[in-house]
Amino acid sequence: MKGTDFGRRALAGGMLSLGFARVARAQAWPDRPVRIVVAFSPGGEPDILARAMQPAMQDVLGQPVVIDNRPGATTLIAAEHVAQSRPDGYTLLLTSSTTFAVNPHLFTRLPYRLEQFRPITQLMRAQLALYCSPKLPVRTVAELVEYARRQPNGITFTTTNRGAVAHLSGERMKQVTGLQMTDVPFRASTAAAQALIRGDVDVGFDGLAAYIGLVRNGELRALAVTGERRIQALPDVPTFAEAGFPDMAQPYWYGLFAPAGTPDAVAAKILDAVRAGLRGDRLTEQMMAQGSTMEGIDPEAFQTLLASESERWGQLIRSIGLKLD
Repeated sequence: MKGTDFGRRALAGGMLSLGFARVARAQAWPDRPVRIVVAFSPGGEPDILARAMQPAMQDVLGQPVVIDNRPGATTLIAAEHVAQSRPDGYTLLLTSSTTFAVNPHLFTRLPYRLEQFRPITQLMRAQLALYCSPKLPVRTVAELVEYARRQPNGITFTTTNRGAVAHLSGERMKQVTGLQMTDVPFRASTAAAQALIRGDVDVGFDGLAAYIGLVRNGELRALAVTGERRIQALPDVPTFAEAGFPDMAQPYWYGLFAPAGTPDAVAAKILDAVRAGLRGDRLTEQMMAQGSTMEGIDPEAFQTLLASESERWGQLIRSIGLKLD
């Protein structure tokens, strides 16, 4: 009996020591570089966002923040990688609403589950625009629709991640207008933009960060933007509602996630660093100019957002009847 009591006390002491060790590690975190896995190619909007937050995050954490771009497969590659990473706060995922609000409706089997992640915060709510090649004789969405109806084989549109919000907006446009539209895949927004400039592809939905300069220079045309009001950077471009097509596209967001099981103390430090990164005046001005809002919301509010966005995108995907496997 005494031996049993001693064994129980030893086990309890060992567990208590293990708990203290975990707390100590969390308090000492970070003691090496923190890696943010970005589910998109360099040069695009989420990459710009990550690199803009990087300096302030490094100041708060006292360690380098490394940006690791892992694009492809509708964000599956990056999400699977982070899902399999240790929950120690040193590997994070920066991705869009596609990963958790869209992909579960597109794929019967995914290499990751939302339960494998700890949502840290929404970073930014962003807008889409519909771009067209300057070689097309159109300057409005209505003119584009009329032009497309006269083409024997319809028109083509760019996609950079099949099943992502930009691709779904193209599918939604087909549904709303009844047009024949063929998607042409590209690995990155920069490549898609160059194809539009050359006239290899007719139109494309995409974010704004990589395109604003091209539109201002006249290399591309922006026909409409999502959101309730016009964006500061392109004041002459109407919203889809103003253009007469209010249901053709909708905004999206980017957020930051850690592997499930990441300690509370570590997650709190990550959130503090992210909020510092989002407060930068230059970043705020840059993103506001393109219609985006920086939104470092609490993890609980982010969880609620994930659920509501999933239902919204799910309704669209079911109405289109789109499956990717």
